Amino acid sequence: MNITIELNDNYFEEKKYILSVLFEDYLDLKIKYNIINEHIFRIILPNSKKIIINDIFFASKKDIYCWVKSDVPKVNFETEVNLNKQHKLFGLYGKSEKVINDNNISIHNDIIGTSFIFLSRIEELNGNHDKFGRYKYKGSLAHKFNIILRPIINEYIYFLKDAVNTLYPNYQIKSNKFEVILSHDIDIIKKWTIKKLVKKSVLEFGSFKFFKNYYDFVKSLINIKNDPYFNFERIMDYSEQNNLKSLFFFMCLEKNEYDFRYNINEVQDAIKETSFRNHYIGIHSSRLAYNDNSILKKEINRLEKINSEVIYNRNHYLMFDVKNTWQILDSNNIKYDLTLGYPEMIGFRCGICSPFRVFDIINKKKLNLIEIPLTIMDVTLTDYMNDVKPGKLEKMIFKVIDNTKRYGGTLNLLWHNNSYSDYKNSSHDDLLNKIIERIK
Repeated sequence: MNITIELNDNYFEEKKYILSVLFEDYLDLKIKYNIINEHIFRIILPNSKKIIINDIFFASKKDIYCWVKSDVPKVNFETEVNLNKQHKLFGLYGKSEKVINDNNISIHNDIIGTSFIFLSRIEELNGNHDKFGRYKYKGSLAHKFNIILRPIINEYIYFLKDAVNTLYPNYQIKSNKFEVILSHDIDIIKKWTIKKLVKKSVLEFGSFKFFKNYYDFVKSLINIKNDPYFNFERIMDYSEQNNLKSLFFFMCLEKNEYDFRYNINEVQDAIKETSFRNHYIGIHSSRLAYNDNSILKKEINRLEKINSEVIYNRNHYLMFDVKNTWQILDSNNIKYDLTLGYPEMIGFRCGICSPFRVFDIINKKKLNLIEIPLTIMDVTLTDYMNDVKPGKLEKMIFKVIDNTKRYGGTLNLLWHNNSYSDYKNSSHDDLLNKIIERIK
């Protein structure tokens, strides 16, 4: 179905991007743009009925890329709208008022501008970064307004879909299907090294584990497949038992390169077995590659010698630079990035539980690259959130899963290969099983 959107041409490329994501990518509508002098978004349906949304964020800033703390509203609000369904829309810019009649649905809540803020990640220009250069959850908009477990943009899409169906009931908008990606960053392939054995021997001298460690070390030395971290077949078995496919991200560094852990040739047979069993392979780009085109290209070439097509990426340490990373990935023909979650908090860093086409804020254009935001990571639960009581942690996990299910989103779940053995007989032993059961 074709629609017309009337809008002011201030920040036109940015507006065109976010409108195309919301209306074309998610609602399957074709847009024709008309430029007007008013600061509104007027969405005109084929029967001339209209959805009207105030344009406040883009109109209120001379430079939207000059992002300082004073630009962030001190309080948020909610717009409650009852159509065929009930909606509660998070608001940053505007006010909660709305007007609804037979011909128009009008809200003063700038959900278009807020969607752009979250999907473009321009808030990450504000300097709120940790020692690794990663944007921190604490100090983010999601933290300030306590919406990290809430996919606010999916709520907007749900409202827009209902608004279209209310004003133009003959048009059936496609529904999205809930999906799960069980992914594994392969940071390390061996538990047993000389250094690890010595450390364990000192800590566990005289105990039963002292002798068992030497036994396990020798077994790993004889055949790496005996090492508990070289467990790709076991992981695939687990995924298949739960009707899932695994996505393995391999590092492709060589000796003497920064952060080298293993050589890709050491896992060549495992990669071939993964492909044979119809699971998936991606590049785990290094802590330098995420921000350096030539390094990323070199790492991808190494993986392509074993696995001909490399279309999936996740950056090591979840490194990300809003000014460069997406553009670098796109220029290297990566189709899907699965990086964007907060290391220290589960939930929706981008305010959405669905994959989305990304925006290059430097060249001001929509890229081919699709971001599948990271939702839940094992290390987040066991390390960063280890002060959260088990009962509360479980409720938070289930809320993320249930919200993703509700909106037909994609749950991007990261469980490192070493986690399958490191959590054995610990308080975190059954975490993955609980998550999978909730998914089912």
